[in-house]
Amino acid sequence: MVATEGVGEYLDRLAGSGTLRVLHMVMNVVAATIGIFFVIIGVTGVFDTTYKDFGGITVPITAIVLGSVVTMISLVGIIGSIKRSQHMYAAYSGLVTLVVMAQLIALLVIWLKPHDVESKFEKVWQKMYDNDPGSIKYIEKDLRCCGFKSPVDMPVPANCSVKKHYGFTTGCLDIIEHQWHAQRSTILWAGFAMVGAQIVSLLLGAELGRRYMNSRNGEYQRVQPVRNEGSPLLRA
Repeated sequence: MVATEGVGEYLDRLAGSGTLRVLHMVMNVVAATIGIFFVIIGVTGVFDTTYKDFGGITVPITAIVLGSVVTMISLVGIIGSIKRSQHMYAAYSGLVTLVVMAQLIALLVIWLKPHDVESKFEKVWQKMYDNDPGSIKYIEKDLRCCGFKSPVDMPVPANCSVKKHYGFTTGCLDIIEHQWHAQRSTILWAGFAMVGAQIVSLLLGAELGRRYMNSRNGEYQRVQPVRNEGSPLLRA
């Protein structure tokens, strides 16, 4: 009970000084910044030929959509803090709750994706080797590698490890896997950071909304008419 009262008094001091509202805006700025970062990652993934060929565009598109939604909702939270609007806090809380659930599901799917993607990448490379050797040639030049696992494993051209203007003596698999895992780790860490910032801002927004509602109810009670009991002179 004492601990609860202490927390309540601490929150009262924060709310009275405006710190609670500032913290709410800061958390939303952090979430919006990470959301913009997600959009940049997604756009980069969509236009990155190597990542698109081997990783697909599902993750980049998801990053773009989630990043855009989170940024817009964070702006709603910031405006709600500036205007001290109880209705905007309520709308913000509902939207953040839904988006956080969607983010956790998306992050869980990415987290559970297999770490060993060699067999999948090999199938993609084999398909390009049979039907689109130009893509392999582009990847080899871009990543400065030759062949899939080694310079003698489905290279384009066949002598790319020794041919003039090439001379790449390592296979492409290790480089592709490194880039894929780095992209995956970046999305995961940024996603968890974004969810954390949103959860904190959600709790702060709920507390601010509750306090603004209580404050408005208190102001309403203070302006209630007082029963006229007559003038003291008349009673005398």
